[in-house]
Amino acid sequence: MEDKEIIKDLYIKLTEASINKDIEILNKTLATDYVLIHMTGKRQTKQDYINSVLNGELKYYEAIHESIDIKVNDNKAILIGKSKILASPFGIKKSWWSLKQEIKLEKENDVWLIKESKASP
Repeated sequence: MEDKEIIKDLYIKLTEASINKDIEILNKTLATDYVLIHMTGKRQTKQDYINSVLNGELKYYEAIHESIDIKVNDNKAILIGKSKILASPFGIKKSWWSLKQEIKLEKENDVWLIKESKASP
């Protein structure tokens, strides 16, 4: 499988793992020093994000991926994903969100990991 295909698969797996509260996949796809930057500017570490997904603070129901653009440069990559996400984050009423995710990835020991996700509308 080519790097771009692996990276696209990671993005989709991250979304599915967040919906299904799959801690094993979240731990495998997110780097130890992973940071999520929400639309509000709030920053969450890997463990904070996983805890928020598991305890329902970040509740995801469904995702429709509209576009996924990937640029690879040696062992680093940037993915720009545009998706519609059905979610109720931080107690907000369940609704569809149009999100753009800018995701930075790095290849460590021949394994691609998600280092940072920045969400914007």
